[in-house]
Order: sequence, then C-alpha cells, then structure tokens
Amino acid sequence: MSVVTNEQILIEIASMKQEIRQLRETVAQYQVLQTAHPHIIRIPGVQGGEPIVRDAYVTVRTIVEQTRLGTTSQELLEGHPPLTLAGIYDALSYYYDHKEEMDQIIEENRQALERLTEFSKRIVKKV
Repeated sequence: MSVVTNEQILIEIASMKQEIRQLRETVAQYQVLQTAHPHIIRIPGVQGGEPIVRDAYVTVRTIVEQTRLGTTSQELLEGHPPLTLAGIYDALSYYYDHKEEMDQIIEENRQALERLTEFSKRIVKKV
C-alpha cells in the first residue's frame, strides 16, 4: 500500500481547481436560450441543440418517447435524479406547444437509429 503525501494531495487539489476553472469558462461561453416554458431551455451544442429540461439536461424528446412507452413520471424521476415533476410536465407541455417541430426531431432520431441498426447488421454479416 503506497502512502499519499500532503504534497501530492495539494497538487491534486490544485489540478482539480484548474479543471473547475476551465469548465466554468467553457460553460460561460454557452448561450442558454430561454423558452416560454420555465423549465425548458436550449443550449446550442448541448444534446444537439434540442430542448432540454433545465438542470437535468434530459431532452424533451426523451421524456415524450419514454412516456409513450409507458414509463411513469415516478420511473422518470428515479432514472434521472435531477429531474422534477414540474420539469417532466413542462416538457410534455412544451411538446404539445411545439408538436410539429418535436415530431420532426423524433422522426429524425428514429431514422438515424434505423440507419445505425442496418449498418450494424452489415458489419456483423462481414465478421
């Protein structure tokens, strides 16, 4: 068992502080786009720019699709700890207020998954 010195601990703490500073600078560069829904934001470059639940970073699409599959609000809360009931219901409200746009995002993701699945099948056949 190796002994960790105070000096090593201080060096690690200094390194972590530097990483935190860099993360804060990076996050500060993002432009958070507010929506008419208090729990829903958009951040270009985060989750593909899709609308997300503030502080939970779960996409509205994820909540809608999980709800369609029969996932309960309680299960969503358990699966995404930062999520709140208000966030879930605001995401569903956002979906219905922007149904055409959201349905297009859902369809694009479905098609991307379909292409990936077909690609995976071709790779498996070659192996």
